[in-house]
Amino acid sequence: MVDESAGDARDALKKNVLGVSSIFFYVIAAASPFTVVVGLLPIIIGLGNGIGAAGAFVLAAAALLVFAVGYVAMSRHIANAGALYSYVTAGLGKELGLGSAFLTMFSYIAIQAALFGGFGFYLNSLLSSHFGIDVSWWLLALLGLILCTALGIQGVHSSARWLGVFMTAELVMIATLVIFSLFRGDVSVSSYSLEPFAPHAVFSGAFGISILLAVCAFIGFEGTAIYSEEAKDPRRTIPRATYLSVVFMGVLYAVTAWILVNALGLPVAKDAAAEQGGDFLFYVSGRFIGGNVATVFQILIVTAMFAAILTFHNNVSRYLFSLGRQQLVWSPLGRTLRSRQTPYVASAVQSGIVAAVIVVAAVAHLDPIVTLFAGIGGIGTIGVILSQTIASVAIFAFFRRTGVDRRPWHTVIAPALATAALTAIIVAALRNLDVLLGVSGSVGLALVSVLLAPLLLGLAYGWRLRVSAPQRYASLDQVLTAKESA
Repeated sequence: MVDESAGDARDALKKNVLGVSSIFFYVIAAASPFTVVVGLLPIIIGLGNGIGAAGAFVLAAAALLVFAVGYVAMSRHIANAGALYSYVTAGLGKELGLGSAFLTMFSYIAIQAALFGGFGFYLNSLLSSHFGIDVSWWLLALLGLILCTALGIQGVHSSARWLGVFMTAELVMIATLVIFSLFRGDVSVSSYSLEPFAPHAVFSGAFGISILLAVCAFIGFEGTAIYSEEAKDPRRTIPRATYLSVVFMGVLYAVTAWILVNALGLPVAKDAAAEQGGDFLFYVSGRFIGGNVATVFQILIVTAMFAAILTFHNNVSRYLFSLGRQQLVWSPLGRTLRSRQTPYVASAVQSGIVAAVIVVAAVAHLDPIVTLFAGIGGIGTIGVILSQTIASVAIFAFFRRTGVDRRPWHTVIAPALATAALTAIIVAALRNLDVLLGVSGSVGLALVSVLLAPLLLGLAYGWRLRVSAPQRYASLDQVLTAKESA
């Protein structure tokens, strides 16, 4: 029998269980550095701006740090598991807040489904190549989903321990690759060039592809504020975890890209990445490390994807929980277990949605990599960036209207710059849909237009609540006010 909380505990998450390190692990796990190095870096180098990949990561980190300024300032006034949508509600109104909530949940679920496609594919490859066991990717994905749901219901503090193990293994292997590339590369360290950071290199080739995918490498960092209700001293924990995460990832990605292109040789790095594609990391590790390291990397790809899946699962659970607690959607979504104070109903519901996507993909014989991982994942990524853009506008509007914080940089300049930067990234994505989604431009636009559906549905639902259920409609502001006064 499910043990539900009662009274106030039913609509409360467990307090004071997450410190900076735990939230940091969640953010890094969502971004999945190993998946970035294996999957995104070859595309950025081979099809994007070539040797300027390191510079693209620096620019992406800078843009997101600017976004984080207003985001962190907002977190000091609103502590809610809905995070982005709570900020939009406070700044731009309840209808757009609900639209943003539906868009963000749709995007996170799309990314989670995409990761399950990659998880099933790579786990199938690992089992078949090393153990002679051939299990369908979709069955492996469903088994992974069951484990993910169980860990999600156990609680974020329990999941953080697993994420710490996964992330440590990922970072150790990336560090190993970097060190061996430094000392066994085709080019002496003394001859390494800083040209990859020069403007003519950074803005060369298909820069739009590079900056878009570089930002994709940070997806999930906005999740820090989602855990504000469970954080220890959130006014300090959330800002520290946010800035630390972006800086850490920016340095990790930029340094790794810079060393790899130099180790291979600047004149040949772009061609090598384009030719090797998804096998680029295995190609580099085979040349500079050798041995059976490819097997270790295959295992880490699977664990890295599962770590990202677990993080997105927790993020979506908290969005659904927040909406359910406010009775804006099915109210049982706002229930928590008495023993662990975790949103078990929200976890189960979103797992059911993802399971349905996996089953449909299996029945339709869709490719788990091309259709799920690349196609649906690309659409979800654009949706998250759009949600961040709307949040930037909301942050600006909130501080202009309330005057609770009058620091120009935090409340006016940074949010305005973030809005401009994120909008430019979306435009770049729309111009490169053929590369991002692997389809023609017109088909790509049609696919991305799907993102308008949850946004418009949320807006329409908000208008309907205002007319037919004014008390439920008012509950958005009631929760925010309670958190502000806490």
